[in-house]
Formats: sequence, C-alpha cells, structure tokens
Amino acid sequence: MSDAPTPANLAGRLSADTGGVDADIEAEVETALGQLESLPELAVTDHVAVFEGVQQRLSEVLSNVDDAN
Repeated sequence: MSDAPTPANLAGRLSADTGGVDADIEAEVETALGQLESLPELAVTDHVAVFEGVQQRLSEVLSNVDDAN
C-alpha cells in the first residue's frame, strides 16, 4: 500500500484536524474532484483542460474558506 496522499486521505486528515469539514465545502470539493472521473473517456490531449478546471474550482473553494474565517 502506498503512502502517497490521496484526496480521501487528505480529507480525513482535515476532518481530524478541524473537527469536521462543512458539508457544503465538502460537497463542492467532491464535485470538483468528480470531474476527474471523465478522464478515461477523453483523449489525453484533453486532460490538461480538465486538470486546469479542477484546480481552478478547488482554488475558488479554498479562497472562499479563507474568506469565511
């Protein structure tokens, strides 16, 4: 088994560190990461656009979390 971080592992650590993740934020992150599921159906040349979209959305979510605190 690999020790490489995965979204699930990181979410688990975040939940343990902060006492839980707001359900709305967690849903937004899950939605963003869900876009990665489309990768197998896409040409490799289209992967970059998906990665960029996911990164942009996760950055927006993180920014909103920072603004709320």
